[in-house]
Amino acid sequence: MSFDPNQLLNHSPLAILVCDQSGRIIYNNPLFLKQTSLTQEQVLGQLYTALPLEAIDTKSQKVQLFSSDQVETIIFSHWQQAAKPTDSSTKTTIHYFIRERENSEQPVINNKIKSLKLPKRASWVEFLDYEVSRSRRYDNPLAILKLHLIVFDKKDENDEQKQSLEQTQFQQIIKDTLMAELRWADMIGQTDLGSFLMILPETPSDAVAVLQNKLKKSISRELSIVDKSLKFQLVFAEASWRKHDDSQRLLERARGLLVEKLEKLLE
Repeated sequence: MSFDPNQLLNHSPLAILVCDQSGRIIYNNPLFLKQTSLTQEQVLGQLYTALPLEAIDTKSQKVQLFSSDQVETIIFSHWQQAAKPTDSSTKTTIHYFIRERENSEQPVINNKIKSLKLPKRASWVEFLDYEVSRSRRYDNPLAILKLHLIVFDKKDENDEQKQSLEQTQFQQIIKDTLMAELRWADMIGQTDLGSFLMILPETPSDAVAVLQNKLKKSISRELSIVDKSLKFQLVFAEASWRKHDDSQRLLERARGLLVEKLEKLLE
């Protein structure tokens, strides 16, 4: 009896994505499309970063769907695993998703906020909604800044466990540097492995440009201390609040600019 592994993925009770070494999606099973309401064209061949999915917990184990087409809050438990390449294949990463049932403690999106009571700072989703509501009411400046770290593989590095430990160390360095450089009023969320989101209240776009340069210098310095031979690139993408914006539009603009920059790097 022949065995087709693709059939196993197609009928899996988990929603599944497979990405190549550059982070581009090379496979999705039907359940992923069904549970996200995304089309094949919106998923296959796109960078994982382009998906309207953002981690909402500190360990990046819960992701929320941010799509303008949805009418309900959709949250997934998420984990990923590197697949060992064969002699004829490149390195791939498999993403697994399990949709969580609704409960009253899930964060709200699209500015569905009952009041201007300051939310718990543990949730960047609620914090962003709160700040957007303030900007709508008082016309305050507000910006979000996405940061994505690209680490170029060392040609002589074959130890995947060592690479994973190094990645974890790099994430912690970036997080510590951001916490040291940003103001107490700002909010930091890690929205994917290697990606961070900063919510910057009372911050006009010209101030964000200055902040980007400052963060780039500080993070580059700290990473170089750990590994002088490290080859990496920090990619920033900004979105500033405009009249009639909600959280969804802000996230879409920042995500779109980030993907545009990443695509250029892959050319």
